[in-house]
Amino acid sequence: MVDAKISKKLDKDPFLEGEPEPMNSKAIESYEMALAIKEDFAAAWYNKGNSFANMGRLYDAIDCYKQALRIDEKDVPAWHNIGKCYHERQKDEEADRHFHKAIQVNPGFYNALEGLSLSSINRGEFEKAIAYSNRALAENHDALEARTNRAMAYLALKRWREGWRDYNANIGREKNRKEMKYGEEPRWDGTKGLHVACYGEQGIGDELSFASCLPDLVRDCKQVTIECDWRVERVLQRSFPTTRVCGTRYKDERKWVKDFACDARVAIGELPSFYRLKDSDFPGMPYLLPRPDMTLQWRALLNTLGDKPKIGLAWTGGIPRTGQHRRTVTLDTFAPLFKGFDADWVSLQYKDVEDIPKAEEKYGIKIHDWDWGTRVKDYDQTIALISELDLIISVCTTVVHAAGGLGKECWCLVPEVPMWRYLAAGEWFPWPILGS
Repeated sequence: MVDAKISKKLDKDPFLEGEPEPMNSKAIESYEMALAIKEDFAAAWYNKGNSFANMGRLYDAIDCYKQALRIDEKDVPAWHNIGKCYHERQKDEEADRHFHKAIQVNPGFYNALEGLSLSSINRGEFEKAIAYSNRALAENHDALEARTNRAMAYLALKRWREGWRDYNANIGREKNRKEMKYGEEPRWDGTKGLHVACYGEQGIGDELSFASCLPDLVRDCKQVTIECDWRVERVLQRSFPTTRVCGTRYKDERKWVKDFACDARVAIGELPSFYRLKDSDFPGMPYLLPRPDMTLQWRALLNTLGDKPKIGLAWTGGIPRTGQHRRTVTLDTFAPLFKGFDADWVSLQYKDVEDIPKAEEKYGIKIHDWDWGTRVKDYDQTIALISELDLIISVCTTVVHAAGGLGKECWCLVPEVPMWRYLAAGEWFPWPILGS
C-alpha cells in the first residue's frame, strides 16, 4: 500500500522553494519506492518532478511530469510545470505551448497565465504581458507573479505610477524582497518630518540604483537611518553624511537595532513610488561620492599607463535566476573597438576573467585586470576605480548603476529586449547615467 503522505501533491511552485539538495534527494528516493509499488502513480511522478526541479535538474523534471501526463493528460499543474522548466531553459516557445495546453484544460489556471505574461515580457510584448497578467489576477486577485510581471511591463512602458504600485506588491512576500522591521513602526506613507528607516533589498546594483531617491528622502525627513549591504556601507555614508548608515543587512548580529526606534520604515525600492511618478521626476544628477584617497591612488596608477583614454569594460552580469544569459557577452563583442580604437582597457569584472589572456593574444591588446579593485567585497575600491576612468562600457550589471551614480559616461549594452529599467524603446535612460 502506498504511503498516503506521498500521494498528496505538493502545492508549491518548484522554482521558488529552493529546498536543500539532500532534502530533495531523500524525497526522490521516497517517490521511487512508491513507484516501484505502483508504476502508474501520477502524483508520485509529479512530486518527483518537483524535487528534480528544485535541484535544477530540469530535464529530469520534465521527464517526470510527462510520465504524470501519460497517466492523466488533464494534469494541469504538470503541463504548467513543464512550461516553467522550458522557460528556465530560455525556450519560451516550448514553454508557451505547455502553458497554453494547461489553459486549454483549465481556462482559469492562473499560474499558466502568469507564465504567458512572463514569456511576453521576454519578447518585448509588454501590452500582451499586461493583458495576461490581468487575466491571471481576475482568476486570483492575489497572484503575486502576475503583479510582478505587470509591474515590469508598466515600467518598461514608462507607466510609472501603475508600475511602482505593482512593483512593491511583493515586499515581504518574496525571499529577495525581505521586509525589515525594527519595532512597531508602520510602513512609511510619505508623511514628512519623520525619522524613517530605509532598508536595502535585492542586489547591490538595486541598492545603488534606488539610492538616487535618497536625496529626496533626506530632504523630506527629520532623520534617515539606512540599513544596507555592508559592501556599499561606506559609499552611502560618505554620499549621504546626514544619515546614519548601517551595513548589517545580511548580518546575524545587528546590535544597533536593540535600542533603535523610528517613526516608519521603507524599502529602498519603494522610494520611486513617492518620488519618480513622471519622466521629469528623474533628475539625472550624480549622487555617489568616491573615497578621495582611493581615487588618488587609482589616478596615480592610471597615469603610469600614458595619455590614451582609459576605458572600463564589464561583459558578464547577473546569476541564472536574474537573466544571466541575457546580460552576458564575450570579449569578441568588443572586437571593433579593440581593432579600431587605441585605448587603455581596464577590466571591471568581479568574476569570469579567464578569457582575458586569449582576447589579449587575439587582438594584440592589454586588458588591465586589477583584482584588488574589482574582486573585493567592499565595493568602495570599484567605485573609486570607476570614478577615474574616461568611459565605461558594460552589460547590465552593478557597474552601470555605479557609473550612473558617479555621473560617469557609460555605454550600456542591453539585450534586444532589455529589462524594465532600460525601457522598451528609445535612448533615454531614466536613472542617472549619461549614455546608453
